[in-house]
Amino acid sequence: MVTLVTMIVYRALYRIANQLYANELAMVYRDSSIWEFIGDGMIVGIPTNMAVLIIIAVMGHFMVSRSRWGWHITAIGGARQAARQAGVPVARVVFFTYVLCGGLTASAAALFAARLNSIDLYTGLGMEFKMVTAVILGGVVLGGGKGSVPRAIFGSVIIFVILNALVNLGAPGDMHNVLIGTILIIAVGAETKWLKNKYRAINTLQVNTAFLGFPNCSDVTRDSKTPFKINNRLLKTEAIGLGQVDGPEDVILDRQNRLYCGSRIGVIYRFSGENFSNIEEFARTGGYPLGMAFDRDDNLIVCVGGMGLYGVHPNGEVYKLTDRTNRTWWRLKDDSWVILADDLDIAPDNKVYFSELSQRYEQKDWAIDSFEGYGNGRLLCYDPATGKTRTVVRNLLGANGICIAQNGQSVLIAQTWGCNVIRFWLDGPNKGMIEPVIENLPGYPDNINRASDGNYWVALAAIRTPTMDLSMKMPGFRLRMTKRLPPDEWIIPNFNNGCVFKMSAKGEVLDVLWDKGAQAHPAITSMREHRGNLYLGGVFNNRIGRVPIEGANPEWTGPGDYWGNCK
Repeated sequence: MVTLVTMIVYRALYRIANQLYANELAMVYRDSSIWEFIGDGMIVGIPTNMAVLIIIAVMGHFMVSRSRWGWHITAIGGARQAARQAGVPVARVVFFTYVLCGGLTASAAALFAARLNSIDLYTGLGMEFKMVTAVILGGVVLGGGKGSVPRAIFGSVIIFVILNALVNLGAPGDMHNVLIGTILIIAVGAETKWLKNKYRAINTLQVNTAFLGFPNCSDVTRDSKTPFKINNRLLKTEAIGLGQVDGPEDVILDRQNRLYCGSRIGVIYRFSGENFSNIEEFARTGGYPLGMAFDRDDNLIVCVGGMGLYGVHPNGEVYKLTDRTNRTWWRLKDDSWVILADDLDIAPDNKVYFSELSQRYEQKDWAIDSFEGYGNGRLLCYDPATGKTRTVVRNLLGANGICIAQNGQSVLIAQTWGCNVIRFWLDGPNKGMIEPVIENLPGYPDNINRASDGNYWVALAAIRTPTMDLSMKMPGFRLRMTKRLPPDEWIIPNFNNGCVFKMSAKGEVLDVLWDKGAQAHPAITSMREHRGNLYLGGVFNNRIGRVPIEGANPEWTGPGDYWGNCK
């Protein structure tokens, strides 16, 4: 608005000065090869003005979407005061933005004049309103904070098509202005209405459902002939820290036999002493601590929901490792931010592989991702040697549990919404390939961890039901359900059972432990074997479980298996 008003003032002053001091010329003409090239020339078969548009559009897109200055412009447009408090040099950015806009406008005027090969006082009059209408139609927010160069070009194409159609129909020039003004009023009104109600609309429309079909799940009844035959082996689970923790999604033990777990309030607790009777606050992460692993130097590496990958020194000091990955160059949307880091493991070369459950939903809405049926998850890798993070595998169905294979050549990935475990090869002849390990599980797999006998433990956070499987084949039904019903009335899996199973590297089910009916430890999301016992965590539980394992190595520990008995 400031630009439009000042333009009107300057135009009026120019007209006054023009009438007082300018000399009237009937015609003036001067040969110029450069001027003719700008107006009618070609660059590699493309008109000069179109070539300039393409170059400026590409440069502008990368500047706005991928440069620090572009992010600052977006931040200032969205919330100037918040940008200033975040350290953005608001005055300097705004000043140079006006300078850039002025330079681009002057360049456009020169191109336009060269194209017409004639200019006067009224050349381009009213074009500013056409451009404002174009960018609004393209989805650029008039109030600032949202928009892109491709959107602005798309809106300009719409306006060009409309005006060209009016010219071909022989409509008078005033009709052009009437139509453009009407479109501008409607667009501004729609944007105002949208800004007022966008949060309500987003909450209603955010779920994007797809077909996801499963074969009939394995029979888990007591009479089942499958390895998942139900039993009561988890009924003897001993509770640790009952009522003292809230939602320990993952648990882990260190070399000193101390037990760690996260909590919903952003605190990592440490249990020690006889029967883990002593509890202390080890660290505060600022977000929900999810997957955990110890590195070679006994630092506790943690996936913090909504924040990224963090580390905790042995003295409890918290530090950030990464919250961004490489951006996909062909996408307009910035997918570099790590929204929901979930689980991790550390390879022999110290690289940290961690999963992102969903690129669309944050910590508070993670369950909604299960209703979509799309691969919104990914596997990421953080290299401490370079400090860089890259995306390794995309389009995973609920990327959750991560475990580096015993030989260090591959990583096991639990696809929670896919009800399977897959393997991604990091090295060897199959490097870069993905292969299934175990398919059609009777439940939704969560964390994966090593066992003392060279195999792997897998937690089933919930059990599949026929109604949930059927709903995944009906995208329209799930969409209506999430839009019309409150969350507590949605169809969900069965969380009233607890299950942990052991599998081989080839996906053979070797052992299964059940808690039928949620009597001891239901909804298990993680487990760690340590010195002959299995320690259980659960995102909905208020305790940590401990159950002895028959035949397990009483001296085996996770840190020792990964890094040896000494630092």
